Amino acid sequence: MNKALRTPLHFLIVFIGLFLLSGISALLDYDTELVINMGAYGLRLWDTILELTSPSSIIVLWGVGDKKYGMFEIFSSTYPYSFTILFISFVAAIMISVVASYLMMLMPRKLYRASEKVVNVLDGIPDVFLVVLFQLFIIWLFKRTDVLLFDIYTTGEEKIYTLPVICLSFLPVVFLVKQFIFQLKEEEGKPYVEFSYSKGFKKSYTIWFHVFRNVWIHFFLHLKPIFLLMLSNLLVIEILFNIKGFMTVLLRTATSSSPAFFVGMLLIFVPFYIVFTIGSLLLKKWLKGGEYNV
Repeated sequence: MNKALRTPLHFLIVFIGLFLLSGISALLDYDTELVINMGAYGLRLWDTILELTSPSSIIVLWGVGDKKYGMFEIFSSTYPYSFTILFISFVAAIMISVVASYLMMLMPRKLYRASEKVVNVLDGIPDVFLVVLFQLFIIWLFKRTDVLLFDIYTTGEEKIYTLPVICLSFLPVVFLVKQFIFQLKEEEGKPYVEFSYSKGFKKSYTIWFHVFRNVWIHFFLHLKPIFLLMLSNLLVIEILFNIKGFMTVLLRTATSSSPAFFVGMLLIFVPFYIVFTIGSLLLKKWLKGGEYNV
């Protein structure tokens, strides 16, 4: 298929898929047993189309007592907060994983193997357990020292960033480090690396300026699943830290307002689809066409 047509076609397919997903709560019904109710599902999709013709009238039930808010009002107050946390965590995960992988490649063999074992252990920690562990540590530290290192819970209109960012970026860092190390080790045995060493370049220079350049393509391919992982974990973070964020609102609209749920999913999909598409084009240009489909 022509590459010029592939991108808009992918976009259209996902757009239709999100629309069909928006009415999924009406698809399953329960009388004496669980049944698939296609009639109610079709009616829900039709109602969604009608309500989307007047988006300013779409209502979202939110907060104590299920107060009614306009969709744009509640989205505009929660979207920037949640995605600021996600963006900072995403950038932090990338930067930390790059630096950590680079430093591990320069370590002596014994220290490298010990670090690799630590990374493997951390990779098996569930995200919920990690958040609770951080919260318990801060409570324990506060009891011992009277120093509250970070806020661990939001109250009222308060917003917290530091600990949610740490918890959200921790597992992606571990995953990316493992992927980086694997690819760097694969590249390290190739002839161009030996040639660089024979020219008198140091290992630190060769890894950073030559080896890393050839693993960026693999790194980019792993960014999409990492983003999806962080997006799903963002909901967990919001619940555990009592954050009144966008993902919590989206979860609520999944069963209470199909049009708002559809618009909310588009607010996630469209910006990041554009970002990853542009990133793919820039990476292809930088690698001069490359052999990979990014």
